[in-house]
Amino acid sequence: MKISNAQLFDSSIAQMNLKQSNVAEMQAKLASGKQLVKPSDDAHQAALIQRLNSAMQRQDVFERSLDAADSRLATEQTALMGSEKLLQRIRELAIQGSNDTLNDADRTIIAKEVGHLRDSLFSLSNTQDTSGNYIFSGTAVNNPAFVLGADGAMTYQGNQNQTSIDISETRQVAINRPGDKVFSSVARATGGGGSESIGFFKVLSDFSNALTTGNDAGLAQGLTEISALTGDIAVSLADLGGRMNTIDSQRDVLADTKLRYQNLLSNAQDLDYATAVTKLSAQILSLEAAQASFAKISQLSLFDYIR
Repeated sequence: MKISNAQLFDSSIAQMNLKQSNVAEMQAKLASGKQLVKPSDDAHQAALIQRLNSAMQRQDVFERSLDAADSRLATEQTALMGSEKLLQRIRELAIQGSNDTLNDADRTIIAKEVGHLRDSLFSLSNTQDTSGNYIFSGTAVNNPAFVLGADGAMTYQGNQNQTSIDISETRQVAINRPGDKVFSSVARATGGGGSESIGFFKVLSDFSNALTTGNDAGLAQGLTEISALTGDIAVSLADLGGRMNTIDSQRDVLADTKLRYQNLLSNAQDLDYATAVTKLSAQILSLEAAQASFAKISQLSLFDYIR
């Protein structure tokens, strides 16, 4: 088999082009800091990197959900703690108002304070978050939870639904509690041995009226019912604390998960500079050797042997 000078030149040039391409590819990797310059370099590894990036993006979404839930629950916490404080003061006034040594003027003064505290509680029941949503209206967030009727009655207008958001692949947390569960009703005994449901604000209004009229039975009833309302607020605070603890614990899980994905992603796509520089040096040396060899071979001909 004869090997012509043209075949020899073509083969040498092809080898040098390949080595030069390898050098250029390694230089591109060093410039980008990535193992893959383009997905076609390694389709399997490119697919792995894509899956890891998608997983990281999902963790970012969960982190934003946790931030939103944290903000919403912090608003609820402020409203509930304020409500508990006001109810505790009303309970103190209920105990004070039941004292037989008070005269009508004293009880009227107490009734006025109870009225002001009730109005403050009404305001807290219609607390809005940073987006302007009413936090105690269930899912009817565009409407106030409680409204004041023409007869002066304050009634619940929200619904019983709760809104839950995803904080992980398999976990959700509720970011609200219906207002009629927080500002709850009490069961009041009726004359026939039965009972009827009395709304939160009506309990306070009835107690205020009992103070004004000097109704001792109404005052005793008010103290009992206000104590029950205070207990329900405490239950709501405990429920809120449980949801906030869930968010805190999930933040720790999320941080660990993100760190694990970051390590996997770094191993899959980040370039080992020390190894890459060593390979580049070897490739450059190989290219220079090939070029030197080609320069020597290209000068050879039959006339060199004749000489």
